[in-house]
Amino acid sequence: MSSRRSDAHRPFAAGGASMRVAAIVVGLGAFGPAQAQDAVRSPVAGAPTQEPAAPEAGPDADARGTWSVTFENDIFGDEDRDYTNGVRLDYVTPRNNLSAAGRLAKRGLYGWFSDASDWYGLYTLGQNIYTPSDISLKTPPKTDRPYAGFLYVGAGVAADRGDRLDTLSVEIGIVGPSSLAEESQTIVHELIGAQEPRGWHNQLDDELGLRLLYERKWKFSADVPVPALDLSVDWAPNVTVALGNVDTSLAIGGVARLGQDLADDYGPPRVRPAVASPGFFRNEDDFSWYVFAGAEGRLVGRNIFIEGNTFGGVDGVEPNRFVADIQAGIAVQLGRVELSYTQVLRTEEYAGQDGMSLFGSVNLRTRF
Repeated sequence: MSSRRSDAHRPFAAGGASMRVAAIVVGLGAFGPAQAQDAVRSPVAGAPTQEPAAPEAGPDADARGTWSVTFENDIFGDEDRDYTNGVRLDYVTPRNNLSAAGRLAKRGLYGWFSDASDWYGLYTLGQNIYTPSDISLKTPPKTDRPYAGFLYVGAGVAADRGDRLDTLSVEIGIVGPSSLAEESQTIVHELIGAQEPRGWHNQLDDELGLRLLYERKWKFSADVPVPALDLSVDWAPNVTVALGNVDTSLAIGGVARLGQDLADDYGPPRVRPAVASPGFFRNEDDFSWYVFAGAEGRLVGRNIFIEGNTFGGVDGVEPNRFVADIQAGIAVQLGRVELSYTQVLRTEEYAGQDGMSLFGSVNLRTRF
């Protein structure tokens, strides 16, 4: 690969990128909700089998989809470097409410996850921003990570059997100038009076970004043996595999929750890579709360935001092959709305990084 260049190569104009992202959204929209349910063919037995009828659900419990907005920023760690900002909008369909494309995905996966009683369609729109350690420099040192952004959409399915959740999804987007990361950071910094980023002309070149994700979560629950406190605890370990030019990694982690009237879900969503959940939540109580803590270790095979463009383009730096996250936070649910905050400490992602990264994540999700 060539060295970093001051003239960012962008085969997609900003408007063209928007058109392409819109086209991707339309294509993935085929996974949207639909009421009909089809017969499925088990890839194991080879014989047609009828999907089990969906359990009855009250209007407040399961008949509603979940909208979720996540905002992550290093302002919560008093920093302005590395993974500096992430914004993500998620929609999870109501339980067992899949479109034709969603049912097709379920049909292909049914032989492996036939014991799952609840199936969900997943949709995502997001943007991530990454910068070197000192954004006041016009030309960052070659030992620092490059400027980079990722604008993406995603779709997938989740199969839940109550004590185990399997998620399969794909994210497709644009890395480089057409991700609009430069414009996003510049506008926000102007509004809040922060340091103007001066080195975006050194960012990664435009490149189509792809990430395939498979994750399995388990859940173990128990009541705290102090009846007067009315507390419950659960523990959800996870294994996550990511494949693609954006991110290739293997992660093992988990999160523990302690609180009153824990929702029937797997914790708050996050911007990946992270200890994250698909985003749905079910809680028939008017009020609940919980605190949580977790950790995840990742073996990194590829990180485009550290290593640079895949073929030619802008060089990056050598990544650390093991990265860990430690997190803790609190969530409060009132009616059909839940608000959560997560503080995250991430170990160094590349040699020469100026210490670990500290950032926060705010998530608001609601059912309707």
